[in-house]
Amino acid sequence: MTVDITFITLTWNSQAYVRRCLDSIMQRCATDGLNVEVIVVDNGSRDESVRILEEFREDHPDSVTLIALDRNRGTTWTRNLAMKRARGRFLCVLDSDTEFLSGSLRPVLSLLSEDRQLAIVAPRLILPDGSVQHSAKRFPSFLDKLRKVPRILFRREVPTTDFYASFPFRRRTCVDTAISACWVFRADLLDSVGLLDEQIFYAPEDLDYSARIREAGLYIAYEPGLTLLHHTQQVSHRRPLSSLSLSHLKGLVRYHRKHGGWFTRPDALATPWPSRAGATERWAVGLSREATWS
Repeated sequence: MTVDITFITLTWNSQAYVRRCLDSIMQRCATDGLNVEVIVVDNGSRDESVRILEEFREDHPDSVTLIALDRNRGTTWTRNLAMKRARGRFLCVLDSDTEFLSGSLRPVLSLLSEDRQLAIVAPRLILPDGSVQHSAKRFPSFLDKLRKVPRILFRREVPTTDFYASFPFRRRTCVDTAISACWVFRADLLDSVGLLDEQIFYAPEDLDYSARIREAGLYIAYEPGLTLLHHTQQVSHRRPLSSLSLSHLKGLVRYHRKHGGWFTRPDALATPWPSRAGATERWAVGLSREATWS
């Protein structure tokens, strides 16, 4: 069987959300008529996550692969492990605390098939309170990130200089970065941009990959026509002095060593998208040829 799309999901003590996430994948793909593969990597959960995953695999033996690790290996090594095994023409990196709400995957896959400069499509994410998560942002400086520390530690409002003033976008829009709660992309993106940086344990692996996409002359699209619910857990925000939070800081330092931008946005990443003007025409073509990718 040809696999249209492979979903890559990580779990770590995710019993509250993971079954709803996986059920929503199956329902979305059944509705869209897509042949689906799901690869789940469990990062040494101590709750009921593995039992839930084993039950799900029993319900879908031909579509689900479970890789159970004995400890938490972070987000990059584990996602890379799954991506190396993926058989789909398209891949979707998906957090285990998300659920598909509305919109079809087919136009997204058509878009990616038609526009070879388009690297990733990131959907609109809705938080449990009904607000739109600010999941697409501008490339930040290290100073931009440091300015957020009072908000994390003391719950104080601070300027968010890496936010887009016009967000949430109502139309498909080129963006600098998109969080990896949901990324949809062609499998051959790994040939041109590579795998995730395994020197970054937890975050900001998505920021680093977004920068590498820009440096490869490709771009990311925010697509509000596809909507997911995101029960964002923000572990590092809730425990700002934990080892996980410190690994996030270490990842930020690595990101800025690679791409620059300690005090201002990196010069190589601060210019407007060179292909932004032509993107609308290419997207229109992609949407008008929905069946061409299959």
